[in-house]
Amino acid sequence: MKGKELERKKHEVLSMKVPIKVIKFELKFEVTRDFGIPGAFVVENRDKKHEFFLKSVTLHYIKHPDLEERKFHFYCRSWVYPITKTGFKRIFFSDQLYLPKETPKGLVELRKKELLKLQAPRLKGEWNPWDRIYDYDVYNDLRDPEKGRSYDRPVLGDSTKFPYPRRLKTSHLNCQHVDHSRESGPARCFQFYVPPDERMSNEKLQELKNNFVEALIRFLAPESTPPHLWDQECPDFVTKVAHFFVPKAAISKKDVRFIRSIIDFCRKLKLPSSHGGPNRSDPSEEQDIFEDIIGFYADKEVEELDDSDKQRLEKLVPKEILDQVVATLALKRQHVSAQLPSIIAEEKFAAFAEEEFGRQMLAGTNPVRIRRLKEEDMEIFQERYPGIELKDLESLLKEPMEANRAFILDHNYFEQFLKMINGKGVCAYATRTILIADESSYETIIPVAIELSLPEDSDGGRSKFLVEANCSPVLWELAKFHVASNDAAYHQLVSHWLHTHAVVEPFIIATRRRLSVIHPIHRLLDPHFKDTLHINALARAIFLNAGGILETLLFTGEYSMELSSYLYKEWRFDKQALPEDLLERGMAKPRVRDEVVSGLMEHVERDKSSNKAATGAEQKKFEVDAEVELVLEDYPYAKDGIEIWTAIETWVTEYCNIFYHNDNDVKEDEEIQEWWNEIQTEGHADRKEGWYDINTFESLVKALTTLIWITSGLHAAVNFGQYGYGGWPPNRPMLLRKFLPKEEEMEGKHIMKFVEEMLPDKFQMKLAIAVMDLLSRHTSDEVYLGQTSPQKERPFIEDHESIIQKKFQEFRENLEAIERNINERNKEYLLMNRWGYAKIPYKLLYPDTSKSMRPTSKEKGKYHPEKTDINERGIPNSISI
Repeated sequence: MKGKELERKKHEVLSMKVPIKVIKFELKFEVTRDFGIPGAFVVENRDKKHEFFLKSVTLHYIKHPDLEERKFHFYCRSWVYPITKTGFKRIFFSDQLYLPKETPKGLVELRKKELLKLQAPRLKGEWNPWDRIYDYDVYNDLRDPEKGRSYDRPVLGDSTKFPYPRRLKTSHLNCQHVDHSRESGPARCFQFYVPPDERMSNEKLQELKNNFVEALIRFLAPESTPPHLWDQECPDFVTKVAHFFVPKAAISKKDVRFIRSIIDFCRKLKLPSSHGGPNRSDPSEEQDIFEDIIGFYADKEVEELDDSDKQRLEKLVPKEILDQVVATLALKRQHVSAQLPSIIAEEKFAAFAEEEFGRQMLAGTNPVRIRRLKEEDMEIFQERYPGIELKDLESLLKEPMEANRAFILDHNYFEQFLKMINGKGVCAYATRTILIADESSYETIIPVAIELSLPEDSDGGRSKFLVEANCSPVLWELAKFHVASNDAAYHQLVSHWLHTHAVVEPFIIATRRRLSVIHPIHRLLDPHFKDTLHINALARAIFLNAGGILETLLFTGEYSMELSSYLYKEWRFDKQALPEDLLERGMAKPRVRDEVVSGLMEHVERDKSSNKAATGAEQKKFEVDAEVELVLEDYPYAKDGIEIWTAIETWVTEYCNIFYHNDNDVKEDEEIQEWWNEIQTEGHADRKEGWYDINTFESLVKALTTLIWITSGLHAAVNFGQYGYGGWPPNRPMLLRKFLPKEEEMEGKHIMKFVEEMLPDKFQMKLAIAVMDLLSRHTSDEVYLGQTSPQKERPFIEDHESIIQKKFQEFRENLEAIERNINERNKEYLLMNRWGYAKIPYKLLYPDTSKSMRPTSKEKGKYHPEKTDINERGIPNSISI
């Protein structure tokens, strides 16, 4: 078929005005008999206005003596813009994969030409939506100095003072006033440059907007007819308790009130201390304020926003989001319902248990900071607290330290920022928390001492003091609030943003610039980069920007990103490999080789009795796992994570084995060497340490496994539990407005008022809940680890088809075996850290591979929670939320 005929057919389609769907063309071309195997084709869009999305192309010969039955696939999935805008034709390659030195002669120049286009010259002026340009830039787009000095922020990156990973260059014009070196933001929040193939689909973008609108309505819109709290809880209470004795329908409200009176009487009794100290007051004394917060989640009808809340939201959320909230509420009263956060779903006071506080360091939303207590840590304590003050604690820690069962949660780095942070309604300490695990208590860990620090010249007395668990119960609980606040800020800024979103972005840019689409490693990594550049751009525009949501919610305020820059100085890529991370933190130790076999056999024997589905592949996987031994066997994040890590490593090894036969193949791969060099010298130019020397097959596998782990397992572990744990603000308050109370403020009649004034204000708490809800949701087009994409992943073809498909199927089977292992462990009642007092099964690293498609819970015009726990939806391939 000639070009003019194809152009005519395209115009016919564009003029039909039909809903978006896949349109299939069948075309015939005439070529000479000796044309050979097609390896690439060129497309030119001659329409002057419209782009089109080319999904795939399949070519095959109709009459050829040797190649008649053979089909040649081209997996395109890319936007083709008018040539009058782009100035060049698009090149698409077949699905056959080649290392650079194996590229057929006819494709060599095309391969290089396509990469040069993506690398792009340093163009001046704003880039257009059709520009396929991948380039690096510093973080100079977070501030808005034209609004005033309070919106100014330092440039992050290319600086010894403020080092940072590079971001995708968006080429917005620089500020016209104040500071010309700083990039201005887009005119509207959702209008910024992202290369066409990196943009999330319009459907997903709209789904994210709708989720944001729903969350704001659900938690910020005031209720029109508030029911009594007990009436809200009554159905849930009846379901959980009363129906065990009589049919649910037979219980009246009078019966419920009688049962409630018994429960209330029991709760007024003093509870024994879990650590042998004085009895502590029952949480029912604090019932009023906490039940008021629980009211945020109640079924209710809502009406228009309060004026004060609306004014605050106007400064925080994009105008189109707020307009949609207002428009939705203006139509009619909305009935909304919220899924209770997991931490209070079973027992609203479970979060205050000592064991639950410790468990969340191993299985909560930030299980990556705790480390083993070292002698050097104790030396620091001894310097600060000489004599009798530390004697009891040293005695308590002697035995656990010898047994490697003493731990520390160290947030002391905050201290140097406190002079800048404290004030304007924020009262923060830098904290260091000592915890111990007791084998007799099934490896539950409990805090035994908390150090709270202020800058040396702070007013009001001592700058550092130690609070021990046997002190005043009120003082102890309030000290734990400050620990949780420190940990929440570190989690958001470092564990979540910096160590996943930010550090991966340069890898994506380098992959697009240096690895051809027909390079095997490009194909391997591509599913793990889906939507990340776009979601990061959204984060910079809404959450991380000056005066944005995170600065409003976190106690670190305007110094939030500066703090993450400070902690980037410690970042090393090699330490993000899960085994290396666990060894570095002292949460695991190397297992010598003769222990590997016995450890493996012990695990296999245990699995035979509990899981008859254990397979030979699973045994092989555990043999690799046994190279590290966990200090705490009941460390859910590490236990499940090591299995996921090993499954990924096995898949990457088998995949790379198809293309690389020895170390020389890796050394001679010019694209891989340029890719790795550019990541270090441009993408992460501020970090000179922690890089593998990719000259061997083993180091290449380790680097790729680490990268895939960060984008999948690590991100899932630190992201999708946010609503389950952080959706209950008293469990993880993002800021506190009071230092520890003075003695007279700790009397019973004053303490509830103190706690209320200490926690964030109601707007901040409700906004935090809405944000946690948004960030914890999976979108309907999510692609999960080991699953088939809803759009059907491109086939692996030609010589590599059968072996890659076979190895990928083994990867999937390994993940399914891990699912069975996790389910079995979650049934084991002695593994207290997998459930805890809040009865939350640990499923943040549950692959859920057996489900290839997930129904969405969205119903047009309805606002209601997910029907299944949002913590249990699987591990996405990529950082796409």
